[in-house]
Amino acid sequence: MAKNLVTGAAGFIGYALAERLASRGDVEVVCVDCFVRGEADAAYEALGARPNVTRIDCDLTDPAAVEALPEVDVVFHMAALNGTQNFYERPFEVVRHCTLPTLNLLSRYAGSPVQRFVYAGTSEAYASTVTRFGWPVPTAEDVPLSFDDPSNVRWSYGASKMHGEVAIFAAAAQTGLKHSVIRYHNAYGPRMGDKHVVPDFLIRGRRGEYVLYGWEDTRAFIYIDDAVTATIAIAETPACEGEIVNIGAVRETRIDELGRLMMDAAGWTGEIALQPSPKGSVKRRAPDTSKLTRLTGFQETWTLEDGLKVTADYYLSQP
Repeated sequence: MAKNLVTGAAGFIGYALAERLASRGDVEVVCVDCFVRGEADAAYEALGARPNVTRIDCDLTDPAAVEALPEVDVVFHMAALNGTQNFYERPFEVVRHCTLPTLNLLSRYAGSPVQRFVYAGTSEAYASTVTRFGWPVPTAEDVPLSFDDPSNVRWSYGASKMHGEVAIFAAAAQTGLKHSVIRYHNAYGPRMGDKHVVPDFLIRGRRGEYVLYGWEDTRAFIYIDDAVTATIAIAETPACEGEIVNIGAVRETRIDELGRLMMDAAGWTGEIALQPSPKGSVKRRAPDTSKLTRLTGFQETWTLEDGLKVTADYYLSQP
């Protein structure tokens, strides 16, 4: 059985990825999390109870804990402290939990016979390039990375992820580590916490508060099932070794349109209070996914309307 390590396995993408991998009969999954962002809820407890799943609760900022992790065939490094509110409210913790685990994991596995080290990057790493220099949107993987203001704590996440990409390629150059870098673009779905635009709107809406921030901005939202399918395809495609690959949707959606779609999905009526973006927010962001399709053959299967309906049903059913 191939052994896969998934960091951040109690988080949003990490859990969905680990659950999909565990559903295969020929795969062993090692789930790692310290719950700084993820949650040890009933779903994660059930995942950890599967016979082909090993659960390790440890802090990846601790080098000794990382050195004790088992040998594996594939590393999916999903762990990070994400969530837009966290960028502003817990910026130092964001930096700490996005940089130290990456360095520790590279120290642990760069010299091992791991078949692929998959690093979860982010479109935030090039956000300033689009805003400041008018880089084309949809944006391809060859975009220069930048952040425009180190004093704006919003970049605690994007700059940390940019550092991670540099670390991955440096480790590969020095040790021969087989690797792929994924840049996720606005994955959404059930169990994604409460610090992103979709769950934030739905949770406020349950109280009769229909509020959207950054209503003139655009994003390309990919449903979690499609994001996981693309992630596994990249890890298993030889042509993706050594590559940076965007994962995201083709459809670019303005946030006020997203709000109307969420209202429809939840069955709500009423006026939406439209608020400006936080300082440093990117006005327009959507990925060029042609490289993903060319290398893996991936095609989206979820429409935004269908994904939002499932997501709304999930959040409206929670206590």
